[in-house]
Amino acid sequence: MAHMFSFFLKQNFNTQIKLFQLVNILLSIIGIAYLVIDFNIGYFFTFIISFLIFGVIGANAGYHRYFSHRTYKTSRFIEVLLAIIGTLATLGSIISWVALHRYHHLHADTDKDPHSPHHIGWWRSYTYDWKRADISKKLIRDVVQDPLIIFLHRHYFKVIFFYVIILLLINPWLVIFAYAMPATGCLNGVAAVTVIGHIHGYTNHQVNDSAKNSWIANIMSLGEGWHNNHHAFPADYRFGKKWYEIDITAYIIEWIKK
Repeated sequence: MAHMFSFFLKQNFNTQIKLFQLVNILLSIIGIAYLVIDFNIGYFFTFIISFLIFGVIGANAGYHRYFSHRTYKTSRFIEVLLAIIGTLATLGSIISWVALHRYHHLHADTDKDPHSPHHIGWWRSYTYDWKRADISKKLIRDVVQDPLIIFLHRHYFKVIFFYVIILLLINPWLVIFAYAMPATGCLNGVAAVTVIGHIHGYTNHQVNDSAKNSWIANIMSLGEGWHNNHHAFPADYRFGKKWYEIDITAYIIEWIKK
């Protein structure tokens, strides 16, 4: 165990995240098998609720619409919650996620786009085998001024470990249903928008890339799939523009924004 932990510490940040995500995927397979063989409604709803919290609040309302695009204003208390919950979703630190996402918007579907399925292929795009990008620090000068964001970046894995240890002490199965499975769900949600959101669906607006509104990506990402709308109006927290474009994240933001 000590050797494995030493090996983990020697890896770079991106490799560490991928190792975490791989372990979460393997634990998720165990969790799904458990529910298939001996369905437990308590564990099932723990996963669903945790996935909604991690995905809608942490990843969508937090990492994407608040920290990356600043589409709304909120209280410091809510900002702290968004940052911590987003961290637990294990998608990378706020700093790294915001930098890469803003860079993507600047170069969407060009040869500079780190994860365009049209340039690196859908498999590499979906599995996070993205191109390395030389991203200017100017893109993140606002987020690096926040001491909380700096703290969560420097102690990213410690925060996740702390949460996992708490779950272990309560009930070891919660590590799977209240962490690994919802984090894996968020991972697939982001991947779905990254790939499916650029190859499947329809467009409401003329944009300079292949972003599409995809109901498949929207279901998998809990509301991020109206990607063409988002690329047309990146400063708007409401991704759904038509009555049938359901966007549960926007409904949550209505409650927490100032």
